[in-house]
Amino acid sequence: MLNKIILSLGSNQDQEKNMAEAVRILRNQFVSIAFSNSVYTKPIGLTGSAPFLNRVAVAYTSEQPDEIKHLLKRIEYKLQRMPDDKNFGIVPIDIDLLQWNELILKPDDLRRDYIIEGIRALENEEFKQMK
Repeated sequence: MLNKIILSLGSNQDQEKNMAEAVRILRNQFVSIAFSNSVYTKPIGLTGSAPFLNRVAVAYTSEQPDEIKHLLKRIEYKLQRMPDDKNFGIVPIDIDLLQWNELILKPDDLRRDYIIEGIRALENEEFKQMK
């Protein structure tokens, strides 16, 4: 059985390059994945930070949440994300598992406008393809 997951991606350093590389890697990891358009947002909780480039992804996988989180951490590390970077306002890439099937893992993130809009756009596209 395939599980529906919702991911958020964000970057405030070399945004376009890091986002493109994260998308490339995720496309290779998940057979079925779709991405919303990218949108720049003001940083939340990071003073002096550059704007974030964000996007949402919806994918289908047989993996469990812990396996997915581990994979996402490996991708972040591959793109030079270090544990202390966020303390300095540096986020080369941040990839979070927001939802796994009906299990909501990051409720606050799911309330953000750009995430709501990204999910809505992806669900509309998915619905169109099912017709």
